[in-house]
Amino acid sequence: MQQTLGFVILSLCGCADGFVRTPIYQSLLWEFSSETALLSYLDTLSTNVIVSPSPDLTDVTDASQSTFYHAPRSFFSPPNLRWKGPRSTADVGTPEEASRQLIEIGESSVGSWTCTAGGWPSLNPKAHTEIFYVWSGHGSLTDRDGEIHYFGPGDTVIIPKGHTGRWDVLADMHKVWFVHEHDQVEESEPIRVRVIHYQDLVLKQNQVSYGVSKDVVRGNPEIYSNVVYNAGPINVGSWMCTPGCFNIESLDTTIGFHVLEGQFYITHKESGQCSKCMPGDTVALPRGWSGSVDVVETAKKLWTNFYL
Repeated sequence: MQQTLGFVILSLCGCADGFVRTPIYQSLLWEFSSETALLSYLDTLSTNVIVSPSPDLTDVTDASQSTFYHAPRSFFSPPNLRWKGPRSTADVGTPEEASRQLIEIGESSVGSWTCTAGGWPSLNPKAHTEIFYVWSGHGSLTDRDGEIHYFGPGDTVIIPKGHTGRWDVLADMHKVWFVHEHDQVEESEPIRVRVIHYQDLVLKQNQVSYGVSKDVVRGNPEIYSNVVYNAGPINVGSWMCTPGCFNIESLDTTIGFHVLEGQFYITHKESGQCSKCMPGDTVALPRGWSGSVDVVETAKKLWTNFYL
């Protein structure tokens, strides 16, 4: 079934409703009752996804702050992205891209990207490592040797520096991304994409308990984490914390994170700048940041650290 599904997906490309009805697609669609059923099947690859709040399209919060950088989901809503037009290297469909950067801190940057259905080869080695979280849509990345990695809503995808292969957007996609510039660290050949499904990222049984925070201010905030990628200066994982408040003193790394569940507040120590963080929000904390984290509802987030 999986092999057939892959064959079906590879025959898809962009059109008004996200599909082109190729002969291959028509002959194999019997596996599914409809195109909607096909997408529903793909959605099961990322079960237990917490849906982020619907964006307020009028919210264009200024994310340029001096102490930390916080963007609600609405900051990256399609009307607030910069459209680039059709991708010139496309060989399937006519994919059109749009993006918006939240911030660049040293060798790290954070932003969002959306693209309509289509595909293109990625022949030049990737110049950086990218970690992204899929908000909507479906896609696949192919390694140099032809191995295909499918992903959809709720999935975390890691494209290591040096990767070559292929990009295919199977249904219009929207993602939030974290990019790190660094020296080459991947040793395997070919360099492979990693896809971490939502349930594998956040389930408690996959987390390591670090106990109650040492710098607790209130309550008993117990911290859990699941590291899913560790290469050179880059770590990627999930974080979970129960209610309570604790301090952070002078971060030794730049941290970017995307809130998945729960609610918490982060407050800068010196300026008093405070932001409420909710599902769908994206935050970047620069190296040296000090402040407090006040978890009011058990929270989960995707995080990436950069130690250069």
